[in-house]
Amino acid sequence: MNVLPWLLNWPPRPGAVIAFLFVTAFSVGTLVLFTPVTDQINPDEATVEASNVSVYLNDEITMPDIENGTVATCVASGTPGDHLTVRADILVETPMEGSNTSPYDIEVSLGNGSMTTTEPVQQTGRERVDVFWVVSDDESLSVGDTADIHIRLRDSDSVVATATRAVTVEKTRRSYDCES
Repeated sequence: MNVLPWLLNWPPRPGAVIAFLFVTAFSVGTLVLFTPVTDQINPDEATVEASNVSVYLNDEITMPDIENGTVATCVASGTPGDHLTVRADILVETPMEGSNTSPYDIEVSLGNGSMTTTEPVQQTGRERVDVFWVVSDDESLSVGDTADIHIRLRDSDSVVATATRAVTVEKTRRSYDCES
């Protein structure tokens, strides 16, 4: 096929100009849209960021109201009595090292660090880890106090990234839905 006659056929048809501009705009738009994404996929250093962090305290120990001598099936919801609930959404970014497995763990501690929980990071790159942790109340916090939540990203025995969030302790309770 000889392209020269096609190129020399000026002026081009309006449909050809519109098609050329559409393909060019689509190509440039794709490059502009996905360039930041490819920059964020492989960070050089591990980072950890926490959002939606909350601490709930239930000082009450309640039992469901069931008539004497009957058997009931109950479903409970909420923080158990004399316990704290810690919730957090944690975004972890780790360097991709040619493997889908991750040697990282997230360690979450409340206050001075004597109580901790650990969640594994399942893969390298960017991952969101949801933390839901129920802790016995050691009476160090009350409703309205500020609780410090410390988040550490660990690689084997070393800490590679940290984040701290100060949140107000909120009051919660436990409710029961019972059927006889």
